[in-house]
Amino acid sequence: MNKAVATQSGAIRKRNEKLILKAATNEFVKHGYQGTSLQAIADRAELPKANILYYFKSKQGLYRALLEDILALWNDSFANTTPESDPAITISSYIRSKMRYSRSHKKSSRIFAMEIIQGAPNLKEKLKFPLVDWTQNKCSLIQAWIDQGKIAPVEPLSLLFLIWGTTQFYADFDTEIRMIHGRSLSAEEFAKAEQDVINIVLRGLGLSLNT
Repeated sequence: MNKAVATQSGAIRKRNEKLILKAATNEFVKHGYQGTSLQAIADRAELPKANILYYFKSKQGLYRALLEDILALWNDSFANTTPESDPAITISSYIRSKMRYSRSHKKSSRIFAMEIIQGAPNLKEKLKFPLVDWTQNKCSLIQAWIDQGKIAPVEPLSLLFLIWGTTQFYADFDTEIRMIHGRSLSAEEFAKAEQDVINIVLRGLGLSLNT
C-alpha cells in the first residue's frame, strides 16, 4: 500500500469510527447497554453492521472504546502534571476541562455514570486497572504537593471525589438544574458556575490563581 492510499484509508477509518461512536452514544444513552443492538447503531450511523465489527470486534468492544474515550478526554488536562507543576493552575484547568466536557458531552457523561452506578457489570475488569492506576498516580501527585507545602493537607482521594462529583453533576443532573432554573444555564451562567467551583476548591486548598 503506497503512502497516499494509506493516508486515505486512515482518514476513512477515523471518519467511520467517529460516526460509529457518535451513533453508539445516542443509542446507549437512550436504551442502555442491554437494550442497544449493533444493528441499531449501524442504522443510525448509516454504515454496514460489518464496519462496526471490523473496527470494534463486538458490542462490548464498541462500548469499552466509548468509555475509554470518555475517560481519556476527562483526564487529558491532568496527563502531564508533575510535582513541580503549579497546583492552582493544574487543578483549575482540570476542573474547567471536566465542566466544559460535561456541557458539551452530556450523553457520554451519562453513559459512564449509568455504567458505574450499575456496578460496571459490562466493563468492571476492563476499566478497573486503568482507572485505579490513573487515580493512584494522581493521589501520589497531590500528596507530593502536600509534602512540599504547596497545598493544605487533604485526603487526595477526597479531593478527586469532590471534583468528580461536582463537575459531573452539570451533565448527569442537567435535568435537575433545568427544573430549578426553569431552563438550561446560559453560557454566562455556566462560566460563572465554573469559576465558582474553581474558587471554592482552591480556597479549600489554601490557593488562588493569583498566587
